Amino acid sequence: MKKTSNKGFSLVELIVVIAIMGVLMVVLAPQYLKYVEKSRLQKDNSAIAEIAENMKIACADETIAKSVTTNPTTNGTITLNSASTGSPKSVTFVDTVPLQKELKSVLGETVELSSSTYNNSSTAVTLMVVDESGTLKVYATGFIDTPGATSGTSRAF
Repeated sequence: MKKTSNKGFSLVELIVVIAIMGVLMVVLAPQYLKYVEKSRLQKDNSAIAEIAENMKIACADETIAKSVTTNPTTNGTITLNSASTGSPKSVTFVDTVPLQKELKSVLGETVELSSSTYNNSSTAVTLMVVDESGTLKVYATGFIDTPGATSGTSRAF
C-alpha cells in the first residue's frame, strides 16, 4: 500500500503565499523608501551642523578669526556644491585657507551629502562666517529640512 500523507505544500498554497507577499511589498516599499530618505536627510543635516559647529570652534583661534574677518568671502565661506543636479554635493577642504585647513584636520578631506533631497536640489549649501558686532556667527543658506524639497532656507548655527 502507498502512503498518502505528503508533508509538502501544494502549488495553490505556494501561489497564494507569493501573491500575499507581492501585495505587501507593493504597499510597504514606498513607505520604506520615505524612511530611508528621511534618515539620509537627517544624516546630511547632522554633517552640515557638524561643519558649522567646527567652523565656530575654529574661529576661536585668533589666526583663523583674523583671516576670516579680513576676507570673509574667500576665507569664511564653505560651499557644498556639485556640477549638476543629481550628482553628489560635496566639499573638499584645502590647506591654503586656515579655516579649511582646520576643518580638514577635524572632519577629514571631503564631506559628501548622500540624500537625494540635497542632490536633486538646484541650490548649493553654503556655510558662512559673519561678523555680527564683534561676534563671529555661522549661517547656512540652502539648508533643507523636509524630504523631497528642492530649495532651501537660511539657518543660523
